Amino acid sequence: MKMRAIWASLMMTVLCCGSVWAWGLPSIADAVKSATGGGRATGNPDAFLAKAKKSEELVNKSAEQLFCLIASKEEQAKAEEIQKKIDATTDSGEKMALQQEKNSTVLAGVCKASADENLKAEARKWDDKKKKAAVDSLFNLALGGKMAASLVPEGQALVKSIQANPLLLTKIGSLVEAIKSLGGIGVGTAKVISAVPPVFSAAKIDVKLPSSSTETPKDIEI
Repeated sequence: MKMRAIWASLMMTVLCCGSVWAWGLPSIADAVKSATGGGRATGNPDAFLAKAKKSEELVNKSAEQLFCLIASKEEQAKAEEIQKKIDATTDSGEKMALQQEKNSTVLAGVCKASADENLKAEARKWDDKKKKAAVDSLFNLALGGKMAASLVPEGQALVKSIQANPLLLTKIGSLVEAIKSLGGIGVGTAKVISAVPPVFSAAKIDVKLPSSSTETPKDIEI
């Protein structure tokens, strides 16, 4: 009976949670399956959520910076229209859906630009400031992806440990959403990391990606 009550509370929390995680929300079945895959937890839910948010914010910012540097004017106009809708709405559900749409548009725009042969020629003509901004944006995007990947096991372990603590059950919805969002970040950043460096290399632009999730983000001036 106790375990049934815990799972019921988990499902209601996921359904009712108001947190906004803009890299995709899980179905109930996927959320439960994913979030309970870890071992013993260390840390606390609030600290984990803060780190997850930091990772997401770094990815969002660096993806947009890279997008502004290499995406076509048409793709940038699409993203701007979505941002106007985000700014105009006060509905949290609609805002979250629009942010997910914008994230997809930004990453798709970066990958589309990377497949354009003209980008290689254009990149060779960039001045040093723009080259550095592009490389540092890519570095930060990769760093955010590494941060996200390193946080998934921690989040899974936290959810598993919280099942035994009814006082913390209200945190599970936010944790489950965060874990799925972190997984979405991993998939999205991987596509960009595989697409962009070859273009930069062809344009004789040196690319250095982070080797650890603990490295410091680059300061970028665009």
